[in-house]
Amino acid sequence: MALSTLSVALVAGAVSASDHSWMSTMARGGSRLHLAGSATPRGTCSATASSSLAGRPAETGERDGFGGEARLTEPSFVCADGRGQVFCQSGESSDRVVRLQLPASWRAAPADDSAASSAAAAAEAGGPAEGRVQVTTLPGAAQDQVWCMAHNPCRGGSADGSSLVLATGSAVYRLPLNGGEAAWPLELLAGSEEEGAAIADGRGSDAHFHSIFGLAACADGSVMVVDYDEAAIVLRRLAPDGNGWAVTTLTPPLEGAWQRPAILPNGYLAVCATGANQLLVLDLGLEAPPLALPAEDGSAATAGPPRRTLHADMGALLTAQPDGTADLILVVGDRRFHAHRAILSARSDYFKQRLAPERFADGAAAELSLPDADPAAFELLLRFLYTGSADIPSSLAPSVAELSDRLLLPELCSDAQAVVLSGVCAATVVGSLLWADRLGGSFSGVLSSLKAWYLEHHEEVHEAAPESLERLSVEGPKLMAQLFIAGMRGTKRRRTG
Repeated sequence: MALSTLSVALVAGAVSASDHSWMSTMARGGSRLHLAGSATPRGTCSATASSSLAGRPAETGERDGFGGEARLTEPSFVCADGRGQVFCQSGESSDRVVRLQLPASWRAAPADDSAASSAAAAAEAGGPAEGRVQVTTLPGAAQDQVWCMAHNPCRGGSADGSSLVLATGSAVYRLPLNGGEAAWPLELLAGSEEEGAAIADGRGSDAHFHSIFGLAACADGSVMVVDYDEAAIVLRRLAPDGNGWAVTTLTPPLEGAWQRPAILPNGYLAVCATGANQLLVLDLGLEAPPLALPAEDGSAATAGPPRRTLHADMGALLTAQPDGTADLILVVGDRRFHAHRAILSARSDYFKQRLAPERFADGAAAELSLPDADPAAFELLLRFLYTGSADIPSSLAPSVAELSDRLLLPELCSDAQAVVLSGVCAATVVGSLLWADRLGGSFSGVLSSLKAWYLEHHEEVHEAAPESLERLSVEGPKLMAQLFIAGMRGTKRRRTG
């Protein structure tokens, strides 16, 4: 993960990626929404005018209608579906979702902003309904105040499967749009309104959030969540996992209050500081939602389906199992994994040999067992085989490293070892040292790094975890001697240097 902090005088030009072709900035102004700027052929922002979309500045309330006839209460968290619909949070309790249907003339406006400007002017003046934004409050309400929203497009570009992802302070929900007609009630994806604030990974309601500060949808259907815990945030991924959704923490605590996440076109994640002119940019290997840009000649561009990627399609194939396409079942512990022999053989030297009938009598069998393997670790390994990447939580990193080494996947083994090393502390370093020393071979590199960490922080280990030294003397006396000798040599060099 690459991380950098950029100090800027002003963060401006917040362009909606999905609807870049018809607007450059959708802003909130008291009790109205207004349109500012226009999209040019090169995607630059020209914010020279501000026109009201819906509501009136001095009049709050909740009333559906067209343009200035509608009433909104502190509309917030604007997001767009890229097909002429904009959604925001509103309501006296901030628990309602409002849909704004844009006039067809506003979509994919030419670089010359005269069309958008004239339509907006007609709307503000109370022109015909077909030239104004239609405001509709969706049925139902969230269980608590909505703190953030994001539009999650479905794979393949069809509007029928898209959804809104909404978050309260401690839970994330999904609202299927079904081509524009929202299907209440909300579907809980992760977290809970009843449990206390905490940061804990897991599936569904077993996962916990402390204070959700923002959401950003990725091209693969997963959602990035900014979770704030007192003086720092962590970035977490919420992704489909079998028949449910799972939360995985991707970063260590990042000091400060950061919010309003956005995925940049290069896949970097940007978050804005609260109360400071700073932007935090992180490389987490994400894939940004597609941009719908105007044509080079400035004419309107028709938004096509999102660009498909091999990574995303292979991940979708795995997630869809069992769908009748798999020709192999792998039994790992008490779980059964449906997979495709050709993919496993192409991606893993282990499976290339294990599934060859000329090498193993049961190589062509429809069902095989993988003994002495952790099912949770194998699930991550299988996703790596299909997509080339996997989010490895620190709790599973040792098991993933061991299993990937056993199944001849050195890249995944190295990634898992890096996760182990990134999470080392005074309380865990001895256990990690014993683990790496026991495995040897391809774990020699992480063992050397763990030794170096121990030698640099040995005083912290002695103070924070003295019992771990007793364990080291019993389970790894040779390793303890090596550390002692290395420590003495380091002391001698410092004295004579």
